Amino acid sequence: MSVRADELETVRSWGLPGAAIASLDDVLQRAGFQGAGKRVDASFQAEQHSPELLTEDEYLLRLVMLAKRDQLAARVVLQRLLPALCAFARRTAGTSHHRRELLDDLIANSWTVIRNYPVDRRPRRVAANLVRDIGFQTTVRPQRRLSATAEVPTAPHNIDEPIDEIVVEPLHELVRLLKTARDEGSVSDEDVEFICQLVNHRRPENLAAVLEVTPRTVRNHRDAIVHRLRNAALVAA
Repeated sequence: MSVRADELETVRSWGLPGAAIASLDDVLQRAGFQGAGKRVDASFQAEQHSPELLTEDEYLLRLVMLAKRDQLAARVVLQRLLPALCAFARRTAGTSHHRRELLDDLIANSWTVIRNYPVDRRPRRVAANLVRDIGFQTTVRPQRRLSATAEVPTAPHNIDEPIDEIVVEPLHELVRLLKTARDEGSVSDEDVEFICQLVNHRRPENLAAVLEVTPRTVRNHRDAIVHRLRNAALVAA
């Protein structure tokens, strides 16, 4: 990907300062990437003290601004942050298995954080702020949401139990959707039971511990059921 013609053409169209870009590695280095195998961009180093060029922090900020509308720019920013995200996972998680799971979640949350970063309010120390925001979204916010919930709604043990027709809650809508999809053969009884367990346990990590599988397995199963439900809803529409 680093030297593919299409990607390089896109990056060159961004009009970033500095010498000609021969590889995406040039962009990463100019944004402050400190990966073990980074290639030395001698032409950029020679010009680095020129007043018209951006600092590494300013260069990264420019990429983040582009990332709001350009997926490739967001991908480059994510690559720039990967060493710091790996370090965060090592510090935060215990076992290597948990570190891998946490890193998956950090990367998943990175896209939203990168593309919504408030460039006007926080134009300095961009990399550190992004990593802090991603870590907060991944590890702190879910716990705050959990502790702030006084009553946790649970899915009915029997999906065929009657539902109050006057008060329609989102959970009741989900039950109706599952029941209709099951009756039409779009999902199985096992799928319905799985979704009910997921709702009751609130997070894939919690259900994974009960089922003795990885959170990724739970998320993949959930996404497959959601895909079938979406297709069933489209057919019904």
